[in-house]
Amino acid sequence: MHGPVAIGGVGGSGTRIVAEIIKQLGFYIGSDLNSANDNLWFTLLLKRPHWFLKNKDNPEEIFQYLDVFERIMKGENLSSRDYLLIIKAAFDISLHGHNVSGTGRGLWPFKRIFTILTNKSYDMASFKGYGWKEPNTHILLPYLEKHFKSMSYIHVIRNGLDMAFSSNQNQLFNWGQVYGITPDGAQPLPKLSLEFWIRANKEAVNYGREILRDRFFLVNFDNLCLNPEIEIKRIINFLGISENVNMDRLVSLPRVPESMGRYKKHDLSIFSKEQIRAVEEFGFKIL
Repeated sequence: MHGPVAIGGVGGSGTRIVAEIIKQLGFYIGSDLNSANDNLWFTLLLKRPHWFLKNKDNPEEIFQYLDVFERIMKGENLSSRDYLLIIKAAFDISLHGHNVSGTGRGLWPFKRIFTILTNKSYDMASFKGYGWKEPNTHILLPYLEKHFKSMSYIHVIRNGLDMAFSSNQNQLFNWGQVYGITPDGAQPLPKLSLEFWIRANKEAVNYGREILRDRFFLVNFDNLCLNPEIEIKRIINFLGISENVNMDRLVSLPRVPESMGRYKKHDLSIFSKEQIRAVEEFGFKIL
């Protein structure tokens, strides 16, 4: 079985479509998903900004949760220690949420526990592999690579100027501190958003190319929408799938969003020349 195959990217990059492609290709991506195909078990255990910032230099704590997550995904029996960690994460999110806005407080994490308890074992042989999609995955890449020795990672990137003017700025507020960025109102939010996009993507792409190498794949979301057959074939080749697939079904999944090119309606003078150059260096043409 291939895997795991992890999918991540700055929030709003189009990871949902890539996850659906992986799912349609026969990969198991979890049994507790939201409408965006986020693996909510990963969210429960590992998307906790204040917990991560406290423990990022204490990898054993993070590896414990990765171990639990792996066993849940594989449908393995969980130990009492595993359940204690799950309950600990649930109470943490119940009190603080899984982002700086407090989303997930209350009963949300306990619903995740219910899905873990009722998760039916599945025939892994009936899938081509397993994996997950959770945009915040890229934040944990070094830990994931050390834990999952055969992990492949797909990073999705979308035009940073379109991203800068998106209403989805969750990752900026959740993880800005990781990249030395603090939204304090002193600078325009789109400028800070673009700076986060630059730093986060540079770190993920550099790590992928230098450490993961042939286990790393970069998806340009704009190209995926404009040339779906070409880009989907590249994904299929990366995954090593040789069987016939339903290309008609797959190419129907990416759609050009109305928000593509929205940056053209905004004043770009708020960005520095270095920021604009960085967007271009990632392969995006600015018209």
